[in-house]
Amino acid sequence: MTLDEPSMARSGAPTSETVVQGERARVARAAGVLMIGVVLSRVLGLVREQVTSYFWGTTDAIAAFTIADNVHTMLFDLVISGMLQAALVPVLSAYAVSERLEEFRRIVGALLVWVAVVVGAVVVLVAMAAPWVVWGMTALGGGEAARGAETFQLTIRLVRLIVPAVLLLAFSTVLMGALYALQRFTQPSLALSVRNAAIVACALLLGHSLGVTSLVVGVLLGALGLAALQLWGLRDCLPRLNLSLWHPAIRQIFLLYLPIFLGLFANTVALTVDRNLAWGVDPHALGAMRYATALNQMILGLVAAATSLAALPTLSRHHASGNEDAYQRTLALGLKFVALLIFPTVLGMAALSWPIVTLLFYHGATDLEGARAIWIALLGYLPGTLFAAFDQILIFAAYARRNTQTPVLVGVLSVGVYFLVALALVRSLGMLGLVLGNTAQFVAHTLVMWWVLRRWLGRVGDGTVARTMRASALAATLMALVVGSLAIVASQWQAPEASGVAWRLLVVGANVVVGAACYAVLMRLFRVEEFLALTRLVRARFGS
Repeated sequence: MTLDEPSMARSGAPTSETVVQGERARVARAAGVLMIGVVLSRVLGLVREQVTSYFWGTTDAIAAFTIADNVHTMLFDLVISGMLQAALVPVLSAYAVSERLEEFRRIVGALLVWVAVVVGAVVVLVAMAAPWVVWGMTALGGGEAARGAETFQLTIRLVRLIVPAVLLLAFSTVLMGALYALQRFTQPSLALSVRNAAIVACALLLGHSLGVTSLVVGVLLGALGLAALQLWGLRDCLPRLNLSLWHPAIRQIFLLYLPIFLGLFANTVALTVDRNLAWGVDPHALGAMRYATALNQMILGLVAAATSLAALPTLSRHHASGNEDAYQRTLALGLKFVALLIFPTVLGMAALSWPIVTLLFYHGATDLEGARAIWIALLGYLPGTLFAAFDQILIFAAYARRNTQTPVLVGVLSVGVYFLVALALVRSLGMLGLVLGNTAQFVAHTLVMWWVLRRWLGRVGDGTVARTMRASALAATLMALVVGSLAIVASQWQAPEASGVAWRLLVVGANVVVGAACYAVLMRLFRVEEFLALTRLVRARFGS
């Protein structure tokens, strides 16, 4: 069943209520498919960071890899990553119908040719210019002098080794966009799991012999596996490679992506400055920010990405058909599903932050000082994560209307907020100043996007969002107070940093179970319909 199939009443004619209930169930079901894959990939992502922290902690070796990884990520973001939601899915969705499938295959094939030529050339140039790239990523933080010539040269070597992954990731992004347009969510949802599994396997098998280079080998093999999995998902609708490089759909994709590119360029500048300052501000900063970011990205992946991507094709079709009420209803559903999940996750993570950090990262090469740095970074990032979850679906709401300029302009403004906060606080707060700058950037982007969309659309959602947000926030706050109090009592019995893994796991696991039960009871008492719909869907899925 696709996201936009109408739900029919028993009489055979749809009623307003059955349409709303059907759409709620379909968005939840599609989000559930994506969330299963995201859960798997994020869990493997956490395992990846645990293995990384065990072998290399927050040392210079992981700082070198983090810079190289950031170079490959920023390059990927600039050349194609932002194109997925902003241009590929909205445009390709119009061709992903039975009568236009042949044209759809040719468009995707031409896009792959573009990727091979343009991204391939960029990768070669970056590999050749690796010493200057590394200098540009570290100069403000002291460059070679801050961490020594050996670390600097290691960073250059890792950059040269890792950038070919960008080409493989670019291929997979085009294929993923085709799958989303066809409303096939399984392969995209599992793709990152393949990538993270490859990195974990390489670190475990090759970490002792190759050192931190084993992580780069894992990135390359993971990117190859990701592309292969997406291609398998299109085996009955394989792209036809061709040189129709100026098809109207491709021109439209490029026109939609141009503003995104400019916005991503602004974000790249901000990230470059952030990495520069982190390189020299604290020996633990790059590693601690990396591991804390992994936890926050897990939250965003579980909550925001799955819901937003599930709703995007439906939002695009409602806008294309001129059905504004249906568009606003789907937007409201997305925002409410995000609220149901993000408030308990963020507040629960904050309440259990130290037990979680010690459980996941306080082992191997990560000493107590490194663990405390991760904890501080995590607490600094969490408020921004809360806002970023809502921001994701607001951005997608604009993309669905084929408006990429508004999120970009807001993004440039929020980058300015980052610079104001980070540069003002980094001297006095060190790493935490950089983290708070990032949080301020997310908060500013979300608030401005909400304000702009209200002025642009007249409303955001169908008017039922506020109640769900209030109920979720209140229930999550009460839940966090309960589990936080229990964690404090447990720490009086035995401090997490002085205990074994079994005790830490017991404290975190028991509090997660208590927190989930507490939140569920409160949401039932508040009778939040979307929460009840989710529980009905879960019971139906598992036959209970």
